[in-house]
Amino acid sequence: MPDWAPNPHPFLVHFPIALLAAAAAADLLSLLRPARPAIRDAATWLYCAGAFTAMAAYFSGLSAAAAVRVTPEAGLAVTAHFAWADRATWFFVFFASLRLAMSYIWRTTARWAIAASCALSLVGLVLLAATALHGGRLVFRYGLGVESVPPAGSPWTMPGREPAGTGEPDPRVP
Repeated sequence: MPDWAPNPHPFLVHFPIALLAAAAAADLLSLLRPARPAIRDAATWLYCAGAFTAMAAYFSGLSAAAAVRVTPEAGLAVTAHFAWADRATWFFVFFASLRLAMSYIWRTTARWAIAASCALSLVGLVLLAATALHGGRLVFRYGLGVESVPPAGSPWTMPGREPAGTGEPDPRVP
């Protein structure tokens, strides 16, 4: 862990979002091409990887939450984030197990089964989105997991660009 990072949670949370969104996209593609079990199986493994990384993010978040001091208002926001993370994580753990059975025990290519899987994955993505929104609120409204920006200094600008509002080139660039 870099010394500037408070814990591994911020690094881990983006993996389940990406993997589970990709899994749902593969599921939708599988609905369009039900005779292609390779697409269905790819979605299954993406769900499994997403569920595994969701568990890693979940437990790192529990550890991170235990290590911070929060105001009562921020504490309610942490509780809300935890409740949504709990729902989303265990939903996808169960769903990935179901998908393993669908891909490797039942081996179904029935359109109704794939459509049901797509519908369930969308429910899971709603849970995941709610979790992400509550987590983002913790960072951007309450500043959890980030250091306060010192009041002195100037805003960051891209090298080679003029600082906002000065009309002059950035003096840091040679």
